[in-house]
Parts: sequence; C-alpha cells; structure tokens
Amino acid sequence: MRKQIVTGMILLILLILPLLLYLQINQNFQVSVNNARESADHEETFMARLLSSEILRNRSTSNAEIRNTVQNIGKQYGYEQMQILFYKDRIPLSGVLSEENAFLLDKKDRTSFLSDSEEALYIVHPLDEHYTLITRSDFSVFYQMLREQTAAGIRICLGGLVIAAVLSLLISGRITRRLKILSRSADAVRSGSAIHLEPSGKKDEIGRLTNTFIAMSDAIVQREENLREDARQRQALIDALAHEMRTPLTSIVSAARLIQKGGDMVQMREEMCDLIVKESQRLAEMDENLMKLTRMNSAELKTETFSLLEMAQEALAVTPDAVLTGEDSTVTADRDLIIHLMRNLVNNAAKSGTQTPVRVTLHPRGFSVSDEGRGMTPEEVSRCTEAFWKADPARTRASGGAGLGLTLCQNIARLHGTDLVIRSTPGKGTTVEFTLPLHPVEDSETQEPVL
Repeated sequence: MRKQIVTGMILLILLILPLLLYLQINQNFQVSVNNARESADHEETFMARLLSSEILRNRSTSNAEIRNTVQNIGKQYGYEQMQILFYKDRIPLSGVLSEENAFLLDKKDRTSFLSDSEEALYIVHPLDEHYTLITRSDFSVFYQMLREQTAAGIRICLGGLVIAAVLSLLISGRITRRLKILSRSADAVRSGSAIHLEPSGKKDEIGRLTNTFIAMSDAIVQREENLREDARQRQALIDALAHEMRTPLTSIVSAARLIQKGGDMVQMREEMCDLIVKESQRLAEMDENLMKLTRMNSAELKTETFSLLEMAQEALAVTPDAVLTGEDSTVTADRDLIIHLMRNLVNNAAKSGTQTPVRVTLHPRGFSVSDEGRGMTPEEVSRCTEAFWKADPARTRASGGAGLGLTLCQNIARLHGTDLVIRSTPGKGTTVEFTLPLHPVEDSETQEPVL
C-alpha cells in the first residue's frame, strides 16, 4: 500500500505540475512577444510613412540617396534591437535578407513573420510595386527568458517530485504504521493472544476503525469468557448430575437384587419396592427439572398483565398449608413461570424442617416466601442457587430433593431482569424475596412514559 501511495503521488505531480508550468511559461512568453510585436508594428508604420514621403515623392532620387535616407531615419526613429532592410526591385539598398527568409520579398501585402530559428520578428511592407520596407526586430531576449523559465520549471518539477516523494513516504508511513498495528492485532486475535491497542482519539477513518476493532476485540474476549464460563458450568452440572444419579441408581439396583433373591420376608419386599418407587420418582423429578433448566436458558418470556393475588392462589392450590398474606397488585410478567417460581420456593421452604406453615407475603411487584426452619449461614446463602448444591446432603436425600429448585427459581428471576434476595439466619429460618424490576410504561391518557 505504501508503494502505491508514493507512486500515485509521483504520477500526480508528473501529470499536473509540468502541465501547469508549461501553460504559465508559454502564456508569459506569448504576452511578452505580443507586446513587443505591437510596439514594433507601431515603429514600422511610422517609418513607412516617413520613407514614403521622402522617397516616393521624388522618383529621381538615386540609390545612394535612398540608402542614406533609410539609414538616417533608422538612426533617428528606430531602436537598437530593430534593423531596417530596404529593397528596390528586389535589390537590397539597406541590409540583406538571409536565403532562408528571402521568400518575404514575394509578399504583396503588409505582413509579419516570427522566425524561431533567428529569434526575430520580420515585418514586410511593400510601399509600391518597386520599393519594399522590411524591419527586423531582435526577440532573442524573450526566447532567452523562455529558456530560463523552462529550466526553472524543470527544476521546480524535480523539486516537486522530491517533496512529493518525501511527503508521500511520511504520510503513507503514518497510515500504514497504524494499519500494521491493526493487522498485528488482528493476527493476535486470530491466534487467541491478548492485544495491546490503545483507543484512538482521532476522528478519521483509521481512528474510528481502531476504536471499532478494540470494541470488537473486547466483545470477542467477553464472549470467550462467557463460553468458558458456560462450559465450566456445564461440566460442573454434568459432574454433579453423575454424582446425584449414582445414589438413587445404587439404591434401585440394590433393592432389585434383594427382591430378586426372593425370600419369605414380605415386609422387606414391600420396603424395597417403596424404595425403588421413591428413588425412581427422584430420578424423574431430577430429569424434569433438568429439562426445564435447559429449556429456560433459551426461553423467551410470554408476558401478560395479571393479578398477583389470583396468581398466588392458583400457585398455592397444591399446598393448602401455606399462609397467604399481603395486598393484591397488578404486574406484567410470564404468569406460568411466576407460578412455577412460587411453587418451587414454597416446596423448598416446606423441606427446611419448619414447624410452622410457610408464609407467602404479597407486595407491590412481587412476593416473599418465609419459613422458620433450619436456616443457612452466609456462605450457604451465597451458594444455595448453584445446581445440585446442598447445605445438608443427608436431609436433601431424605426429603427427595436434587438441589435444582433454587437454581430454577434464580433462572426464572433473571429472565425477568432481577435476582432473588435471600435472607437467612441459622436456626431461625429463611426468607426469599422476588421483586420485578421497575420499568416505565405509557400512561393510557397522555401516552407519556411513567414509572
């Protein structure tokens, strides 16, 4: 790219600068020659009148007298750069034309001729059928000026080429240097290495490209971190699932083998069958929760506006022991997911060892679920929403849980743009609060956004 910029600048100078200088020099030359020609023309006209009055008036004048008259008039009214040639019947009386310009004697009318070879202006003026006046003005000074200006123009062109080459090298070097930095950064991103690129404060295209590239790189890094975190969580989920499935499967296999051995112990067979059913239900519940958790990661909310009280009454219909308090309000959310959220929180609270009914308290834009069970430490609160995590594994197995309930609840809350707020004290119980975020809505009358 740098070579292309330098070559383009040099070609541009070669095309434009010589043409401009040629036009300017040629114009200066033409103006100077035209002015000098006009002056010579006036002088020749004046001399032609004098010679006509002095010579043509007296036809008996000898050639010697005519020659003297021409010389006197030339000395008196001519100038240093002008030479007077006078011919009678093509015989020179004063001065001689060169063979190259002898054709001027054949002119029948007054005319002028600029000889580039002699660098002179000839004005031919036939006075009558016998006498011809020719003036020769020396224009070498103008041709010399043309040569000097042409030489100066060549020097200017060469200097312009050097300046253009240096400037194009500097400019292209600056541009390509920034592009090389971007290219190296792109290679680093492709290879997975970190880039060291400072934001550009320039407003040109490369500056905007640099800032866009930095934003793109940051987005790629963030996406890679998210992918790594997702992979880590997925692997942790798989590991936890394998561990959780081992216990019920072991119990089922052991019970099945005992039944297979037979025997007359009817009570033992019934207990083993109950164990198989219980552990199978646990596996089925685990599978159902995992399916819900998987679908929820790519779920789209189906929001609607509904009564919080009516929703709570429907959710608690399967747990009549729960106590519902608080005032009704209208919210906008995914009603089915909120019902699932409340039921999971109530079921989880019921398994906490509480001796009193679970309390569900409605409040504007949400609700809270409280129990007076075992409670949790701050460390347990920080981890209780992790998949398959259990503060008390023995109690969880006894109650049939798999450690996915709060994970599902937290995912439902995050789909609605918020998080569960969990407050717990060991030995005194736990309160889990869900509150929908505050979003502006349009007033039905003014159509203006209000909170």
